[in-house]
Amino acid sequence: ETVYRDIAFGPKNMKLSEAEVDERVREAARFVGIGEELFEKSPLELSGGQKRRIAIAGVIAMRPKVLILDEPTAGLDPVGVESILGNIRDYHQSNNATIILVSHSMEEVARTVDRLVVVNDGRIPFQGPPREVFRHGAELERMGLGVPQMTRVFNRLRAMGVDIGPSVYTIEQAKAAVLAKLKGVG
Repeated sequence: ETVYRDIAFGPKNMKLSEAEVDERVREAARFVGIGEELFEKSPLELSGGQKRRIAIAGVIAMRPKVLILDEPTAGLDPVGVESILGNIRDYHQSNNATIILVSHSMEEVARTVDRLVVVNDGRIPFQGPPREVFRHGAELERMGLGVPQMTRVFNRLRAMGVDIGPSVYTIEQAKAAVLAKLKGVG
């Protein structure tokens, strides 16, 4: 098989026209950053990261309303991670789709999700917006999850007596908190 046929598998089984299948394959490939120069290659010839992108493209090509992604950025370099996470956010917004992202990377989770559900031993100890869930850093760490690095840094600053906002978990929030503190706002 080829990369093109791999991505086209789902749409073809949906009994779409060849033109619609082609449109969806090309759209999904762009979505995951796979160039058309790879369409005729065998997926077996590609890197692990490229294979992961193609697998995601095959699902995206079907335009699901609910998309469940299990560790979608595993094996990708930092640029690839940002690209895929950005595309996931775009897919969510442009298709009004529900995205369920399974991940152990709290940095990725913090930058990507609106709502976080923590599952531990078959139970849900925490759920809600990331700013609320990441307030339970010690408990999360006991479960083996931890918190984003920014949260750790700002928790340490608070422990040292620096009065800074309680819900810092992304670089953007850290920048805003530091600037506010320097300007005397926070």
